[in-house]
Amino acid sequence: MPRLDNVRVGAWRDLQALVGELERGIDDQLRAEWDINIGWFDVLSSLQRLGGSARPLDIASDLRLPASSVSRRLDRLEEEGWIARHRKLVGADQRAVDVELTKSGRRLWREMNTSYRRAVQSLFAAHLDDDDIAALRSIVDRLSPEAAIDPADPGDDLADDVG
Repeated sequence: MPRLDNVRVGAWRDLQALVGELERGIDDQLRAEWDINIGWFDVLSSLQRLGGSARPLDIASDLRLPASSVSRRLDRLEEEGWIARHRKLVGADQRAVDVELTKSGRRLWREMNTSYRRAVQSLFAAHLDDDDIAALRSIVDRLSPEAAIDPADPGDDLADDVG
């Protein structure tokens, strides 16, 4: 494993700053056109990716956010009529809830998605060629938490250590 030197720490800090700048730029464009922030759009997009309906924990997992952060966003989206919560009567757990995009929420997502994609194109994708994207995809995949456990490596299976 390479030593954590100033170059690597600098690269990490630059990556953090750049992602923040790009997200603020996309957020600014969404707010200017829709008066809706990127956090709300992210939840609508997650629901769209998850088939239009999902549990709040699945949305949080998809967005890699704490459940409490997603819950606040869901409250606001529900107030606007863009999502609806439906209680599931599953066994004794009366707290089980599904969240669903409403008709107006699906329409809003479709329309905002055009603005979002335009912002991502101008602030990010236009500056990278196919090789850059492939290299970035490789790095993201390598750093993803799922990459930390190799299913082909029996030494990574903690279940075998139990008992």
